[in-house]
Amino acid sequence: MDTEARPIRFSYQAKWISSAIVVALAILLLMGITHILPPFIGAIITAYLFNPLIGWLHRRTRIGRAVWIIVLYIIAGLALYSLFTALWPRIVQQSRDLAASAPMIIRELTVFFEQNQSIEIGEFVISLAPLEAQVIGLVRDAAGWLSGNVPKIVFSALESVIYLLVYLIITFYLLLQAPQLKAWARNLIPAPYQREISHLGYQIDRVFSAYIRGQLILIVIMSVLLYIPLSILQVPYALVIAVASGVLEILPIIGPWSAAGIAMTVALFQPVTPFGLSNVALAILLGIIYFVLRQIEDHFIIPNVMGPLVRLHPGVVIFAILAGGALAGAFGLFISIPIAAVIRILLSYIYRKLTDQPEPPSDADHPLVVAQPEPATGEVALGSQG
Repeated sequence: MDTEARPIRFSYQAKWISSAIVVALAILLLMGITHILPPFIGAIITAYLFNPLIGWLHRRTRIGRAVWIIVLYIIAGLALYSLFTALWPRIVQQSRDLAASAPMIIRELTVFFEQNQSIEIGEFVISLAPLEAQVIGLVRDAAGWLSGNVPKIVFSALESVIYLLVYLIITFYLLLQAPQLKAWARNLIPAPYQREISHLGYQIDRVFSAYIRGQLILIVIMSVLLYIPLSILQVPYALVIAVASGVLEILPIIGPWSAAGIAMTVALFQPVTPFGLSNVALAILLGIIYFVLRQIEDHFIIPNVMGPLVRLHPGVVIFAILAGGALAGAFGLFISIPIAAVIRILLSYIYRKLTDQPEPPSDADHPLVVAQPEPATGEVALGSQG
């Protein structure tokens, strides 16, 4: 007697157990291969950033995405080659000089704090003793990082070439197949829920795209704006200090203060000062310049570059920074703010579901395709637009 064939149906508990096993195995796998993840993570970020541009060019010209990706590679390669041949030797040399002068700066700082235990401003007396360990530690850490990271290549030459090739290949395919990848991800969602989940993904994407692109633009803007006064004031190692200050801008609250501290410390002990300024006056002037540029950044650059998308309470920002640094080091510091903003979006969504509240109207709503498949030549953004 033939038995009727039936598909296997998972019970509710079996679905949860299976999902938990898959997630646990994926986490264990990622923990075991963390050393090979950087080129893949870099490729994902690069594709996420440049897919809107590739999509826009493809739509406007109807030239294949592959052609525009190759053009992007050529332009980026030429730009990076020109940049590194012009600036990299100077950055490396100034980094080595700054690292080599760190012991002298630390000695002079020690003498300075011994001779100046406090500063009197009118009727107020400010003790400098609590600052001594922090300032000396900052200089020592900065010098150690410069001597250990900037002039050297982290990987062997062969490993670097392999990682670069993997990065370029993965980036190429992610950019080439961005529409298909998004259609595939959308089709994983049951059809009745596609619009709602797509809108949630759109909100998350807005935060990530605005923050990451904004931070990269901010690094360039602040590096240029700081290099100009540092050069005019003849501060030693102006280029490396400006670049380091721009990079430190990605660390909210902590970064700008650290950048200003490094510049002021170097100015405090530079052998020759311009315009008849004393070293103390020069350090104070640099502090004012950093403060003014920080205000310009907060009130003009950031609102226009990133917009008001990352809306977090200052206390939450501080907690996110500390948590990100504790969990994932420097990379955790970089992504802590957008991750916290995404968690806020997800928690708000879950809260509305738990309390049976309707979705609020959004001024950033956008037309969403619910269940229509994309043509192979169509364009849907993997990132925030396009």
